[in-house]
Amino acid sequence: MIFYAALLPPRRTEGQTSEPVMVASRLSWLVLLCGWVGLLLRGCPVSGLLAGGASVLVGIFAPLGIALPLLGGMHLFLALSTPDLRQWELRLRGYRPIRGVYAPDRRAALLRWMDRNPARSVSSVT
Repeated sequence: MIFYAALLPPRRTEGQTSEPVMVASRLSWLVLLCGWVGLLLRGCPVSGLLAGGASVLVGIFAPLGIALPLLGGMHLFLALSTPDLRQWELRLRGYRPIRGVYAPDRRAALLRWMDRNPARSVSSVT
């Protein structure tokens, strides 16, 4: 079971219903392998560009024997922190955090969230 944090999108118009974004609290393999580019692909442009700038600076100013372990550690740290970074960036865009759920996958997490919140209707589950 994985914990999924739920974040509701900002209200654009009155009466508009939309489904929450479910963020899984687990290591991101894409970010572990690709580093800051993986963060950009995961939808974290601010964090990805900051990490990319730090990676470039380490690559330029540190000797190779120090830069490789530093960059490897940075990849691991970013991969472990991806769920928190994604939630932070969604909150920057106006998303509101609400109560999360434990589920085996994203679809089941959304269904469990809907069961706990019958007052909120979600148009479709895909």
